[in-house]
Amino acid sequence: MMSSPLTVVKVGGSLLDDADGTRRVCEAIASRRASGERLLVVASALRGVTDELEAATAAALDARAGGELVDAMTARLRARHHAVYAAVQGGRAAPPICDAVIRDVHRLLTGIRLTGELTQRTRALVLAHGERLSAPILAAGVRAAGADARAITSEEAGLRAEGSYGVATCDIEACREGLRRIDHELHDRVLILTGFYALDHDGDVVLLGRGGTDYSAGVAAAALDAAALELWKNVPGFMSADPTAVPDAMLLPQISFDEACELGYYGARILHPRCLDPLRGRDIEVSLRSIDDVDTVGTRIVDHHASEARSSRVAALAARRGAAVMQVHDAAMVNEPGVAGAVLSALGDAGVSVDAVASAMTSLSFTLADEDVPLARKTLRLLAESGARGVGGLDVHRDIALMGVVGDGLSSQAMIAATTLRCLADANIPVHLVSHGPGDVSIHCAIPEADVDRATRALHAALFEVGDTADVSRAVPQND
Repeated sequence: MMSSPLTVVKVGGSLLDDADGTRRVCEAIASRRASGERLLVVASALRGVTDELEAATAAALDARAGGELVDAMTARLRARHHAVYAAVQGGRAAPPICDAVIRDVHRLLTGIRLTGELTQRTRALVLAHGERLSAPILAAGVRAAGADARAITSEEAGLRAEGSYGVATCDIEACREGLRRIDHELHDRVLILTGFYALDHDGDVVLLGRGGTDYSAGVAAAALDAAALELWKNVPGFMSADPTAVPDAMLLPQISFDEACELGYYGARILHPRCLDPLRGRDIEVSLRSIDDVDTVGTRIVDHHASEARSSRVAALAARRGAAVMQVHDAAMVNEPGVAGAVLSALGDAGVSVDAVASAMTSLSFTLADEDVPLARKTLRLLAESGARGVGGLDVHRDIALMGVVGDGLSSQAMIAATTLRCLADANIPVHLVSHGPGDVSIHCAIPEADVDRATRALHAALFEVGDTADVSRAVPQND
């Protein structure tokens, strides 16, 4: 007898906010399992837990902090998870595994406090515990809702990755080998897999970056040759703009992988950009669905649109706040080759990530995270003092947002760029930098953060409400 297709489901922390939200997720999983569907569920930590663990590692470094701080933090962690477990299990006490995980967190935080040292390895170990706590709770809730389920850790599933402790990249073939050892169990029960982290080839815990549970789900779907990957959210899918700024923003029935990645890059937190990387070129259906109706596709995400001869159009608008614009300018740039390379290499070596870049004969402008401005200033000052030519003046604009107009093939539509800039000018919104994104999928405009909502409304009216300028059958989200 042929087995039913496998669906990988990603459940984000925004759905696991409290007992009611967690119970709703568990009931939806059990309902789908009741139809005979094979399900692997990749779970995030309960909402806010990873942030709380991050804050606890920083607080434990404070020389003035006593053991009471660690005790209080782990007590809050225990109380919250015990309460959610009891709610989804009809009042039963949490299983020993939950207390064992919390004791491990206490031990690690105590070690940080006593040594006054926080390594990236230890940070990764601490932060991975949020998923280790949520997966058993979800499995218990699914069982209480009527379907057999078991929690498995990334260690048991054999998820392997290489890279830094904070942002590692999975080895798909190694993950395939590990996951296929537990594949047979999916015929009998739902498996709840911890997202967000994996092990490197030395056996150390490595994180997959913030939002890494999306990536974990993409890796699992690819490694197991799943029929579908579903990302369950508290919104139905991608919207044409942030609905808090544009109340009549439209749901997008379909977008491409490239468009979805760009929207994630711009801060549309509904989907992490790395999620789709393992799925390119594979026959796996990818969709976003609302937890209120997990049987209905909200937005379908496709590797390539059905018609490659499609006309270019705007898919959606998104904005990433918390940025700054730096401009390096010097007349010596005119006859000095390699200035841009020297500047960007120095910033990269210092750990400063640069986003959009634009250049002219005597200047180089780029965007970066606002929090990186002090380090970038210091790096460029040291570069100038080392004798590098062309690195003279430096101007900085802070409190910037990177506004993105996203859609496949935008570069072939000159009117879209022209309309975007004219619209911002008519609204008296200054533009500090303009750049095309990779693959002709987006146009970047660096604007004052305070003007984001006003810019979004103006651009949505210009690009989505004027007939054929934009294809309005598509969309972007701003909330997970």
